[in-house]
Amino acid sequence: MTYEVENNPQKLKEKLLEDYQDKSLEDLEYGEEIDTKCGSCYRFTTHEKLEIKTLKEKMVNECLISDLKLIKGIGESKERKLKSDGFTSLDDLRDHPVYSTSACEFLEKMETSDICALSDWISTRYSPSHPLNLLLSSLSGTENMLFMDIETLGLKDVPLILIGVAEGNEDGLTINQYLLRNLKEEKAALEGFLSHQNSDNVYVTFNGRSFDVPFIKSRMRFHHLKKSINTQHLDLLHFSRRQWNDQLPNCRLQTLEKHLFGVERCDDVPSSKVPDFYLTYRETGNIGPLVPIIEHNREDVVTLARILSLLHQCSDF
Repeated sequence: MTYEVENNPQKLKEKLLEDYQDKSLEDLEYGEEIDTKCGSCYRFTTHEKLEIKTLKEKMVNECLISDLKLIKGIGESKERKLKSDGFTSLDDLRDHPVYSTSACEFLEKMETSDICALSDWISTRYSPSHPLNLLLSSLSGTENMLFMDIETLGLKDVPLILIGVAEGNEDGLTINQYLLRNLKEEKAALEGFLSHQNSDNVYVTFNGRSFDVPFIKSRMRFHHLKKSINTQHLDLLHFSRRQWNDQLPNCRLQTLEKHLFGVERCDDVPSSKVPDFYLTYRETGNIGPLVPIIEHNREDVVTLARILSLLHQCSDF
């Protein structure tokens, strides 16, 4: 549905209020009320056909094993010297008088596929946006990736509005969005979202390391939820900047959509206007202003999967 209201959120809101004045959430597709241990909220479940391309395990392992700088005490010059002396891989360092212990420890983590421990190790040697962390995500498998995005009433110390989380599968993505029909449902929405998490999951976000995950943790503390958020996290903002910062006007999510995938959103609610649209829904009971918020969140989550897939294809390893 197009409203010819590009760049005019107020007109979009007015048209939505008019078009949905006699409708309820039950009139929207793919939604249902759900019950959690913490009460009820509303969930939308949709599917997106999408091939998420990752790298072959053999290639990832070869890249890791060939990087001697993963061992503490080895920098660029030391690595060149070691390789000229015949120590071309971490396997070779098993017999080195100085570096054998660390090399064996790292290789053991690789052999046991301890992705979390490997990620922690890499992060002690490189920045979180280093390509090796991106490569490592391929070993997790798309079925263990949780693409996540949130909508909130503000930047800090305010409730959530909506949590979107997508899980990879053979056909693409299954997307679940947990909506607060009123702010009392926040705890239930958090519980619904957390039900998707297991010890093997890797969160995939866009600026989520700075915003989404800390925000969710703050709201969990507010509601005295004792569960924890996984530490494995792939923040695509940093990888996108590393890959495309010199090629694009900026690395905002919708800029990447437009330039990389040819996607331009119609009648999208700007992120800055999401609180206003939600509060209008709460004040009027009219679901119209919720519609672009739900679609905005869904498209953000799908774009995360597209970006991750493209980053893997662009890898220069």
